[in-house]
Amino acid sequence: MIFGRHSVLKRGCSTWDPQQMPQAEFQTRLDAVREEITRRDFDALVIYGDNYSFGDLCYLTNYFPKVRGGIAVVPRDGAISLLLNIGSRDVPFAKTLTWVEDVRASNQVGGDGAKLLKEKGCEKAKIGLVDSGQGFPLPQLEEMRGALPQVIWQDCHSMLSPLRWVKTPRELAAMRAAGRVLREVCDGAQAFIKQGRKEYEIVADIDRLARDKGAEDIRILAGEKRLNPPSFKQSAVLGNHWAVYLAVQHERYWAEAGRSFVLSSDAKLQAAYQRAGEVVAQMAAQLKPGGAVAAIDETARGALGEFYATASVYGLANGIGLNQWEAPFLNEDDAREVGAPSMGATVLNEGMALALRVAFESEGKMILFGDSHEVTGSGARLLVDG
Repeated sequence: MIFGRHSVLKRGCSTWDPQQMPQAEFQTRLDAVREEITRRDFDALVIYGDNYSFGDLCYLTNYFPKVRGGIAVVPRDGAISLLLNIGSRDVPFAKTLTWVEDVRASNQVGGDGAKLLKEKGCEKAKIGLVDSGQGFPLPQLEEMRGALPQVIWQDCHSMLSPLRWVKTPRELAAMRAAGRVLREVCDGAQAFIKQGRKEYEIVADIDRLARDKGAEDIRILAGEKRLNPPSFKQSAVLGNHWAVYLAVQHERYWAEAGRSFVLSSDAKLQAAYQRAGEVVAQMAAQLKPGGAVAAIDETARGALGEFYATASVYGLANGIGLNQWEAPFLNEDDAREVGAPSMGATVLNEGMALALRVAFESEGKMILFGDSHEVTGSGARLLVDG
């Protein structure tokens, strides 16, 4: 899979527009989660998230940690609470990002989480724990469990995943907005990608452009012969070719794209890039409700031939949404590589969103093309087209 270096601190634009994503959307999600809580006979649910893996926490609360992590405590009945590893002075800002009224600061989420559960009458409860990113610091998790010796804990890290596979109309609208930002970044990047410039200078320009367009976060991988994360040590001067992988987070949701810039009249490189785009188009043609997820891989295998082995290393497809990589995955290996419990859905449904990409080498150069799509009743629709 393609991995971009994730931020230690999210430093982009962070807002919540209740007109675009109203509280009613989250109430519907909360109702669905509580149905599952009741079905599993839990008294409460604890959801952990951090700035690397925030999808489950954000799905229910709209909040995503800009640094460190936090938990949502969801009782079967009554108000939910957010306990965040932030300073008390940051609580007012945190409240602007979520509909949850009870937002608390803590530097000991484990111990304070136990106190919060006791406050909600859960000293002898059956509690589910959702931590799909496996990021809950072990000492804090042990402290929380140790302070509640009569609680029955049950790990249910994939509990929310099926609820997130199919996006709601408002989620898809948010992803199209992310796609519009990404398209503007891709288009604007052409002005920076010129022969003779240093790679790190171009990456810095692209990053700044994405921030100017309102991105909450961005991932960039780029290079001539391989995809590398940004580094000031990449002082190589750009030649006649450069491949760029871009993923943008906007209003919580991700969209990704891959582009190759051929800065010469090299017919072989241009033909290879055209072929990569054609293969992605063939893969996108499989994005139909009721279609098999495996058909995407089968199509790529047949179309790529000898290039399939290299392309599969970079990952050919995966779901995208609140997580940069989420179900459905093409195979269990891809799922394990990003820490997902399973490949998820095996059949496509209307409302799913997937990122498709093809990366291989030609003439010693990296060729990359990719886009994000939603599954509609009439087939694939480009999210990057807005």
